[in-house]
Amino acid sequence: MKYFKIIACSFVVFFICINLISHEGSASDGEVTLKEAIDIGLERAKEWNENAALTRLTSVDEKMGGTRGETGKRYRWTMTFIVPGTDDYVIIGISEKKIAFFLPGQQTPDTIIPYDEIKLDSPDVLQWAKDIYDLQQGKDWATGYNFTLDSIDGKPILTVFGNDPNSRFATVSFNAQNGEVVSAGHKLPYGGGLLSKRNGTDNLTKKGMAITGVVAGNSSLVVWGDKKPTQFGVAKQPFIECSQNNGETWTELQADIYVTYAWFDSNDRLYVATEKELWAGVTTKSKGTKILSLEEPIEKVDTSMNNHIVVLANGKIYYTTNQGKSWEQAIVPKPIYDVQISDNGDLVVSTEESKILRKTNDGWNEITMPDRNDVPRNMKVIHNRLFILMKSEIWIRDLQEGNWSKIQVDETIVALVKKREKLFGIQHRGVAIYAINEQGESKSEKVFDAEDSIVIYDMDSMGDTLWIATAPDYSWEEMPILQRR
Repeated sequence: MKYFKIIACSFVVFFICINLISHEGSASDGEVTLKEAIDIGLERAKEWNENAALTRLTSVDEKMGGTRGETGKRYRWTMTFIVPGTDDYVIIGISEKKIAFFLPGQQTPDTIIPYDEIKLDSPDVLQWAKDIYDLQQGKDWATGYNFTLDSIDGKPILTVFGNDPNSRFATVSFNAQNGEVVSAGHKLPYGGGLLSKRNGTDNLTKKGMAITGVVAGNSSLVVWGDKKPTQFGVAKQPFIECSQNNGETWTELQADIYVTYAWFDSNDRLYVATEKELWAGVTTKSKGTKILSLEEPIEKVDTSMNNHIVVLANGKIYYTTNQGKSWEQAIVPKPIYDVQISDNGDLVVSTEESKILRKTNDGWNEITMPDRNDVPRNMKVIHNRLFILMKSEIWIRDLQEGNWSKIQVDETIVALVKKREKLFGIQHRGVAIYAINEQGESKSEKVFDAEDSIVIYDMDSMGDTLWIATAPDYSWEEMPILQRR
């Protein structure tokens, strides 16, 4: 367990260094093995200080063509050298056999890896990882095969990163002196599924799936997400399904690609948002009518009780007050994080500067908060009332009359979730869910208290049942240590 936790953390830190390398290329003859990368970096490090010694090295993920590690070679590598007995160090990045960056500094020195102890190279251990553990290429993150070299317990440890046969992130670590396997592990999913809570009883269905959304209509319940999620992707096997009997049975709806958001209007007509489109009237037999198609990905969608619709895409706002028959575009003066629309067609946005703006006939005007020392965390509009989540309370503003009221919050809420007239508050990672009275009564009610930490994406209620959309969490598990025969 210790080996691959240390190695994984090291890999993540140095993976960030991809941002420091901007040069692109396509010829695979620019790829090098781990030891070839060390030779290139060491030559430059010796020019900096003749006593420079290696402490750590990793390949860096890229999408430059080539083999992406299939041959044990990568285009990009990052390594650290120190001067023993001092705090001096340098981080060196290479790309296509050339020095891409050189960053000297000072820090507490790490353990050195003597050059003559590195007997094995990345192609050697890659083949062994394939033979012993059937290690496969990474698909979503750390694409292809990647490699790190660390000193752990005084030994040079060369690690291969990829996926196990079930497409789960995996590592196999070898002693770089003799090829002995010292650890192997993969990240396994825990939890995930559709959780229902009724009369104090919890029931979990669609176990292991990433349920990224749930919405309740007058008589229908719809969920969407991924049937086969991985740690780095929830769009591998997308689905959207409907139940007419409170979740007892499900029928697949007609949606060709991954669904990002869905809602019902007052007539129980289902609307669906995909990456760049909005569809109205989606059923089990028809994917409905396309009412909006954009060139940029849709980032946010909001609807009012009378089904005014607003969409945020690439900093632009598109909105309709006639069910999508025609659309208008609003220009926002500042970068925004979220947008809401009221029953009267008012647009309200939260900016990246934590300001709340409202669109009027004469442009965008800032809504001055009652407490100028607090910063808005989240906001929602229901009917014509604006709910603003602050640190320890929820402020409510009547958009027509302009007066304020507030709801006290006993525990810290990090986000608000709106489902038509229902408003929920959620704590970090779904520790608890609160039902917040839309009329602004002074007390919120805790409706869910998780015994274990779960990953909550969404929630809604139908009758006396609370439906909670959850996704799997992932944690490292050791694999048996096997050796070459």
